[in-house]
Amino acid sequence: SAVDNILLKLAKFKIGFLRLGQTQKVHPAVQQFTEQEICRSKSIKSLALLEELYNSQLIVATTCMGINHPIFSRKIFDFCIVDEASQISQPICLGPLFFSRRFVLVGDHQQLPPLVLNREARALGMSESLFKRLEQNKSAVVQLTVQYRMNSKIMSLSNKLTYEGKLECGSDKVANAVIKLPHFKDVKLELEFYADYSDNPWLMGVFEPNNPVCFLNTDKVPAPEQVEKGGVSNVTEAKLTVFLTSIFVKAGCSPSDIGIIAPYRQQLKIINDLLARSSIGMVEVNTVDKYQGRDKSIVLVSFVRSNKDGTVGELLKDWRRLNVAITRAKHKLILLGCVPSLNCYPPLEKLLNHLNSEKLISFFFCIWSHLIALL
Repeated sequence: SAVDNILLKLAKFKIGFLRLGQTQKVHPAVQQFTEQEICRSKSIKSLALLEELYNSQLIVATTCMGINHPIFSRKIFDFCIVDEASQISQPICLGPLFFSRRFVLVGDHQQLPPLVLNREARALGMSESLFKRLEQNKSAVVQLTVQYRMNSKIMSLSNKLTYEGKLECGSDKVANAVIKLPHFKDVKLELEFYADYSDNPWLMGVFEPNNPVCFLNTDKVPAPEQVEKGGVSNVTEAKLTVFLTSIFVKAGCSPSDIGIIAPYRQQLKIINDLLARSSIGMVEVNTVDKYQGRDKSIVLVSFVRSNKDGTVGELLKDWRRLNVAITRAKHKLILLGCVPSLNCYPPLEKLLNHLNSEKLISFFFCIWSHLIALL
């Protein structure tokens, strides 16, 4: 979860904290800081010792839904910091604020708002976050323009699409960071055995560490979308995504450093099924919405939609969803899709025009029968 993402960074600074919530739902590296694990390691078995534990913790971390914990009835905090506040509905966001003297909301209204399924509720303003409402009070708003996640090439996409060039990297180290693939030379030799790099320039574009952004255009190969009761999927894109993932793992990238994103759950199911049949390992596969607040060293995004009749779905029309998708990668961002079909979506058209001007779009040519042997 997003809260564990923050705690993982806090732990590196040797800052103590108490993580509330069910241990099995907490990131493995954070579990030692959970109430259950601390009580077990310190043999806390009385209410007095438990009370002492609560009072000794300067930092307590939980989700907004965890405010029913007894600690909140015994303690008023100096500050409440709510991360991803732009994605939380007003009633849920207000809850933890009552247990602090001051609060700080951290978020980005250029990314996804609270998910509200009921149309009437959306029409009445339920999808507007407290973060968005308080933005009207200009004196209480501070714009953060320095980021420490993406290298400069990946950052340039969101700068062009959304942030009007205001974002900047926090250091030269961040700006110039690239993926580390210790076995890349060996994998490159293996790839060259099956495919000539000169005939398939997309291979170099995808795997070259110094090329952080690549869009693979599937327009030249049979890669139609399939629309079924279960949703929308694209088998060719799914296979290509898993193939690329397998090469990165062979080149020395840890599966946990790779993220796969798709806007449709049916596509996620197909990708997960393909991964399960491979020896790749645990790669996180999820929707754009679920990846908000997260990051990975390498991110592959399958856009799925590919048809000749100009059919467009609702999910890809939201520029905020696209902004989330292209800002999850730290070192390498690979986008897969059919350019003519995706040009029907205004946000994607703007992105594709920028990618084309930077010569970052490559045609994927079908040499599948040869490359599939590498899986």
